[in-house]
Amino acid sequence: MQKSDAASIKNINKQLVLSCIRHFEPISRSQISKRIQISKPSVSLMVEQLLQEGWIEEKGPGESTISGGRKPVQLVFNPKAAYVIGVDIGGTKVASGITCLNGKVHAYREFATSDYLSKDLFKRLQKDVSSMLEDLWLSNSEILGMGIGVPGVTNVEQGIVLDAPSLKWKRYPVRKIASEYFSFPVYVENDVNTSVLGEQWLGAGKSLRNIIFISVGTGIGSGMIINGKLFRGSNFSAGEMGYLVTDYENAKSYHPTYEGYGFLESVASGSSIGHKLSAVKNQTVTAKEAFTLWKKGDESAQKVIEEAVEQLGYGIANYVSLFDPDLVIIGGGVSESFDDYKASLIEIVEHFTPQSCKIVRSTFGKEAGIVGAVALFLEEHDSIIRL
Repeated sequence: MQKSDAASIKNINKQLVLSCIRHFEPISRSQISKRIQISKPSVSLMVEQLLQEGWIEEKGPGESTISGGRKPVQLVFNPKAAYVIGVDIGGTKVASGITCLNGKVHAYREFATSDYLSKDLFKRLQKDVSSMLEDLWLSNSEILGMGIGVPGVTNVEQGIVLDAPSLKWKRYPVRKIASEYFSFPVYVENDVNTSVLGEQWLGAGKSLRNIIFISVGTGIGSGMIINGKLFRGSNFSAGEMGYLVTDYENAKSYHPTYEGYGFLESVASGSSIGHKLSAVKNQTVTAKEAFTLWKKGDESAQKVIEEAVEQLGYGIANYVSLFDPDLVIIGGGVSESFDDYKASLIEIVEHFTPQSCKIVRSTFGKEAGIVGAVALFLEEHDSIIRL
C-alpha cells in the first residue's frame, strides 16, 4: 500500500470516529470501536489526535462495567472547535450569520439587497462579517469557511450564478468576487438547495432520505434530496418548480408576472398574489397584506389566494407522484400563512396523488438561509467535519 493510500484511509477512519462521537455522544472509546468496527488501539490513537486538535472533549467517567471495573471516560463533540459563516442573498435582503458546528446561530446581520446590489455588495457583507467576528471574539483562523445561498441557477463546482432573475445576475462569478474579500473557502449554491440541506441536517427532514423543499415567495423554487443526496440535475437547474404548467387553459394566455419567471410562479407565488389583488383593488397590495385581508373575510383576496393555493396544490401533487418523498416542506414568505391554507393544500394534493405525503412548514424562521448555507459548506468542503 502506498503512503498516500494509507494516509487517506487513516483520514477516513478519523472522520468515522468523529462522526460516531457527534451522533452518539457521550460515548466511550470501546463503544466507538464496537460501532465502527475499528480496533481499540486504532480508535484510541485517533481519539487522542482529535482531543489534541480540539474537535472533541472528555466528559467525566461513564457507567461502571458489569464486573465493577473502572468506569470508561466519555467523549463528546466540541461544536465550538470551529465556526462557519452562512450567507443568504435574497431579492429583498442579504442575511449573514456565524454558527458553531452544531448549526446554532451565534451572530446575525442583515441589510437591504437593493442598497448594494449595483455596487459594493460583498464589501458591505465583509463589514457585517467583521462586526460579527468582533462581537464573538473570533479570528479568521477559527472560521472553516463560508456558504452562500442565491436565488438562481448556480454552478456549485465553479461558484458561478448562471441566472438569478431577481438579482439580475447572469453568469455572475460569486465565489471569485467573494474570495477577494474573504480568505477562507467559499461555496455557492441555489438557495432552495441550501434550504433542503439545512432541513435534512437540523430541521423537519432530519435524517430522512427523500425530501422536497418548496420555497414560495417572490417566485417558486424547490430543492430535492433523493436517496440521501442533493439532486442538482445535468445543468444545475433541477427543481425549477416555478416552470411547471398546472393549468392548460390559462397556459394558452400565459404572461409571466416578471420576465424570466415560469407559469406556476406567475399564478401561485407571493408576487403573483400581490400582483393580481393589486389589479383588482386598483392599488398596491403585497402578498402579506393579501393574506391579512383574506383572514378578515375580503372576497377579492379570498378568490385570488384560493386560486393560487389550488395551482400550488397541483404542482405539489405532480412532485409527490413523481418522487414519492418522505416529506414535503413549505418555506419562503408565503409559508408564514401556511396554517391558514394547510388543510386546503393537503386536500388538493391527496386528491391527485396515489398515496398521501406529509406536508409541513419549514422549521426555521429568518435564520433558515443561514443554517442552509452552513449545511452547504459542511456538505461540500473536504474536511474532517461532514454532514
